[in-house]
Amino acid sequence: MNEDIFAGQWKQMRGELKSWWGKLADDDLDRIGGQKDKLIGLVQEKYGYARDHAEQEVERRFNEFGDETGGAVANMTAKAQELGATAANNANEAATVVGEKIGSLANVIRENAPHEGAVATAATAVVDGLESASSYLREKKFEHLAKDVTALVRTYPVQSLLIGVGLGYLLARRTR
Repeated sequence: MNEDIFAGQWKQMRGELKSWWGKLADDDLDRIGGQKDKLIGLVQEKYGYARDHAEQEVERRFNEFGDETGGAVANMTAKAQELGATAANNANEAATVVGEKIGSLANVIRENAPHEGAVATAATAVVDGLESASSYLREKKFEHLAKDVTALVRTYPVQSLLIGVGLGYLLARRTR
């Protein structure tokens, strides 16, 4: 285990150090302060080991510790990837369902809208927009939607911020 990893894991390892080397007091651990050479020196001093033997003992214990914590990290990483895949699948299904609902709404508006005049023109424009959104949501996968939204926010940051604030306000009012 190199010096940087040792210093970074020092707080986690303090409890283990006391179980490995019971002769080390809390003051000793405070003096070590995450420095591997100091630990080797104290193990050598307290247990009467030769320098090489103390170094080997410290390395062996730290490798065991690294293997244990590395396995826990690997398990957490696998679980996070599994949760991410599940979330992406759920988002894809939700986008499809929302697209279908928007398409249904477009059909209802088309059936009930007047056939002439300014209202008919506006209704046609709304229906066309809804049908376009419906087909987009049914065809695209979540990662495409996320990329498109990101691009839209980068293109129109102020407008996106205002829409976000407006949606937040509406959601906050609705929950009261």
